[in-house]
Amino acid sequence: MIMRAVKRIQGEHNPKPRLPITFQVLGRICNSLGAGVFSTFTDCMLETACTVAFFGFLRCGEFTVSKHFDSTVNLSVTDVEILDSYAIPHLKTSKTDPFRKGVSIQLHKSDHTIFPFSAIKKYIAIRKGREASFCFSDPLFVKENGSALDRDFFIRSLRHVLDICGYNSSLYNGHSFRIGSSTSAGSVNIQDHLIKTLGRWTSDSYCRYIRISKDTIRKAQKSLTLSKNI
Repeated sequence: MIMRAVKRIQGEHNPKPRLPITFQVLGRICNSLGAGVFSTFTDCMLETACTVAFFGFLRCGEFTVSKHFDSTVNLSVTDVEILDSYAIPHLKTSKTDPFRKGVSIQLHKSDHTIFPFSAIKKYIAIRKGREASFCFSDPLFVKENGSALDRDFFIRSLRHVLDICGYNSSLYNGHSFRIGSSTSAGSVNIQDHLIKTLGRWTSDSYCRYIRISKDTIRKAQKSLTLSKNI
């Protein structure tokens, strides 16, 4: 009994490291998907999901489903508002939002080839064109058969692409995007309070009182594309 408690405290096994998917890794993922890995639709969907996850500092559970899609909880097409210069995905719930007040994320337009605004516009246009029964209450990210993108499928597909890119895919998981976003942000000297705002971290309560303009968030997201090899 005592030994089991000691093992729990010390850790019976060394946890496998979770490597960050930095902007450079994201670029290789997107390039591979652009060249063709799965079907045309699946490649486009995965590229959009990966790009939105990176620039939105998303947790895997915020854009995938665990088992079944629930329109009151999971991300739907209707939760994304596309404006002239930026898109606004609205998360109905997240890890740091126990009362489900929801939070909106800004994804700004850029002339960089890897950026979520153009990716999400293209993806939704493809969805509308290929699905006769397209409905805005449907899941935002769906597989080839129209079912919601589940975590297992996403991780399995992501690791397959990472293998193609020459990475050790077992060292990456769904949280690697969030880790990679913050790592890339730090490498280009984005201010700490802005990283916390972009990632919706709740530590350091002063951050909630800082008002961040849309232009500042746009510039910060653009800065992520300037990060060097990490």
